[in-house]
This record gives sequence, structure tokens and C-alpha cells, in this order.
Amino acid sequence: MGSLIRTWSNDIIFYRIFLIIVAVAILLSIYFQHYFAFLLPAFILGMVIIIEDYRRLFYLIFLLLPFSVEVYFEGPGLGTDLPSEPAMLILSFITVALLIRNNLSFPKFYITHPIFILIGIHVFWIFITALNSSYPFISFKLLAAKIWYILPFFILPLMFVQESSELEKSYRILYKFLFVSICYVLIRHAFHGFSFASTYEVVQPFYRNHVSYAAICVVCLPFVWAFYRINKLEGKTNVLMTIVFIVFIAGIYFSFTRAAILSMFIAWGAWYIIKKRWVKPTLFICFIVAIMMSLYLSVDNKYMDLAPDFEKTITHSEFDNLLEATYKLEDISSMERIYRWISGIEMLKDRFWLGFGPGSFYSNYKLYSISSFQTYVSNNPDQSGIHNYFLMTWVEQGFIGFLILIALCFWLIIEGERVYHATANLRDKYLIMATLLGLIIILSMCLINDLIETDKVGPFFFFNAAIILFYGRKVALSDYTAHKVSK
Repeated sequence: MGSLIRTWSNDIIFYRIFLIIVAVAILLSIYFQHYFAFLLPAFILGMVIIIEDYRRLFYLIFLLLPFSVEVYFEGPGLGTDLPSEPAMLILSFITVALLIRNNLSFPKFYITHPIFILIGIHVFWIFITALNSSYPFISFKLLAAKIWYILPFFILPLMFVQESSELEKSYRILYKFLFVSICYVLIRHAFHGFSFASTYEVVQPFYRNHVSYAAICVVCLPFVWAFYRINKLEGKTNVLMTIVFIVFIAGIYFSFTRAAILSMFIAWGAWYIIKKRWVKPTLFICFIVAIMMSLYLSVDNKYMDLAPDFEKTITHSEFDNLLEATYKLEDISSMERIYRWISGIEMLKDRFWLGFGPGSFYSNYKLYSISSFQTYVSNNPDQSGIHNYFLMTWVEQGFIGFLILIALCFWLIIEGERVYHATANLRDKYLIMATLLGLIIILSMCLINDLIETDKVGPFFFFNAAIILFYGRKVALSDYTAHKVSK
């Protein structure tokens, strides 16, 4: 009883101290007329949480991601996402410390798995191409960012997760707070009459643009579906999950992001393909089609036929007009993509094998551009990339880097299909399918966007890879146990 009173007394003292810190932070924010001082209580509270249990920071990141804000600093030209990226950085150091404490020991199944090996080769090749980069500082900065995605979202979960419920918890936190974020955007958008022209404005300040907003929503959507199915499996009411699912669909639709909307249909098709065990032939067909299209466009410079009419290629303020302009090759964003893709293809002729260096596309591509493909936005004030992650990888990391990425993506999907069908537990099957569909959505959106290097999408690519490995090990242990029992 005495210890209980002392614990209660200590909690009251901590609570009072924290209230004083909050009050001081508010006064400092008012005095200096800057909101950064108000972040002090959150920082102190966060440090207390981390010291007590580092796993709390891991789950906290999934809460922060829907609300992280992109901030650029004057002078050095550096940018970050607050508070998500500093949290990832702290968790990366914690991961390294845990590895050192455990003498770098790691389950043999993971370190010998092709997915783990391919991710290791992927990072190593980024390092090699960074050494050969035309802009080494930019390349090593991108390498550092890649590492603080891989350490906390791929390595760390494989170290501490013992039960599938721990992985499930991450996406349950994400969808709940993402739901709040979507409601915020939809309410703001409603005041603008859900107009296409206002999509950039209403997603601020939490999202760079409507693409990053739609991307995180559509990547999380398969897990909303999975939790709906799990509730049904467990006999729970699904009224709230139905509302959440409808709000997610509304958020994605009213983002007016073509890639996100299309990826939902691709995910539906992928679900059927995975159920039928058709992943390998589908990937083979996609690969052959991509090669044939590339060869067709390269013969006699056939790609020059895609050059736009500069006067007709304009920005559209209505989504219906945008869709019509897209298939007529008169949409400015689509044609600007082609302009950059052509520049990227021209760049391949100079550095086919090693590329120009990670993150260096923007600094080099205008020297290789073809004027007949220019649009009104080709000055690129946002300094955005090539808008095709696979082509960008080839341009920046060379043909070898491109092959490593393709091998990794193919292996993830093939292994995911295998693990899905090898799993007997229906709850686990729902989560594995959601993981696979999330990966396929990311990859399909990356055909016309550069998303894996952003905090709204990149963490989920590597986290979903970790989920597939976790379930792969679970299946392997189950098979091993069954084999021993049969003997």
C-alpha cells in the first residue's frame, strides 16, 4: 500500500512539473512569436517515453507520419520532415545500439533470406554509386536518409517483434490517426466545394501536395480492409470500420490523384492474381511488355511522336478535363513527365552502368533535355524528380542498381504470395494480403512518381518487407515443428 501511495505521489509531482513546462513553453512561444518553443513539452514527454521503452517511439512514429510537416532551412538548402524524421533518426541510433549490445546477433533465417540480402546489396550499391556521383554531398545525404528508413522500419521490427499482433498494432495506430488527418482535409476541401484547383491548398501543412496525401491513404487502405475482415472473423461490429473505409475512399477520390485512384483498381486485380497463384506469370508478362514498349519507342526515335503541342499542353482546373487531356496527351503534368523521362533516357547514354549518383537527377537532367518536349512548368521551381522511381534508379544508380531494385521488388511479391498460401491462420492471411497489396500499390504509384524517398511512403515499403519476412519465418518454424512432430 505504501509503495502504491509513493508511486501515485511521484506521478502527481511529474504531472505538476510537466504542467509548469507547458506553461513556460506557451509563454516563450508568445514572447518570441514562434511555435518551436511550444514543441519543448512534446520533446520532454517523448524522451521520457523513449527512456522507459524504445518500442513506444516505434509506434509513436506511426502516429506522427500523417501529421509530419516538411520544413526547409535557409542557407544550406536542407530540408526535413518534422517531427517524423528526427524520430526516425533517434530510432536508427537505438537500433544500432541494440545490435551492438546483442553482439550483432540476428536470427539466421532473416540474414540468409534473399530479401534481406537484396536490401543489403541495394544499400551497398547506393554507397558505391555515391562515391562515383557527380554530386557526392547530395548522394550521401540520400544514402543517410535510406539508412534511417531501413534501420527503424526493417531491421528493428525483425529484432523485437515476436507476435503478429505487434505488427498489426502499427497499422492500427496509423489508420486511426490517418483517419483524423483525412477528415481534416475533407472538411477544409468542403469549404472549397471539393474543387480540383484547391487540392494543393487543403492538404497543407501536413502534406507536400495532393499526391503524397493520396499515397499514404491508398497504401493504408488494404489494412483498413484487413481490419474490417478481422472484425467480421471475430464477430465484432463493423459499423466504425465501415465509416472509416468510406472516409478513406472519399479522401482518395477527392485527392483527384490519378495514380492513387488507379492503384486501387490495380490492387483489386492483384488480390485476384495472388489468390489464383498467378504472380510469377503476371510479373513475367509485365516485364516482357515493358521491354517491348521500350524497344518500340526507341526504333527510329519513335518517342519523338509523343512531343506535345506547347500551346495546348496546359494546366487544367477541372478533374474531368484533366482525365480527357491525359489520353489526348494535352495534360501538362503528364507531358512534363514525358519531358523528364526523355531527359533520363538521354542521360543513360552517358552513364549506363553506374549512373550519375543517388539524388543527382535534378542537378543534371536539363543538360540532356529535348526542347520539343518542354512545357510551361519545365523550369521546375519545386525541384521535383523524374516521376518514375524505376527509371530514376537506373539514371542515378546505373543499370546494376536498376536490376537490384527490380530483383528486390519481384522477390518481395513472389515471396509474399508463397507465404500467403503457406499460412493456415485466416487472421494472418488477411494481414499478409494487406501487406502485399500495400507493396503493389507503392510500386504501381512509383511508375509515375518518386515516392520511396518520402516519409509518407518510404517507411511502409521497408516495413511491409519486414512483415513478409516475419511471416516467412513464422511459416518456416511452423513447418519445422510439424516435421518434428510427424517424426
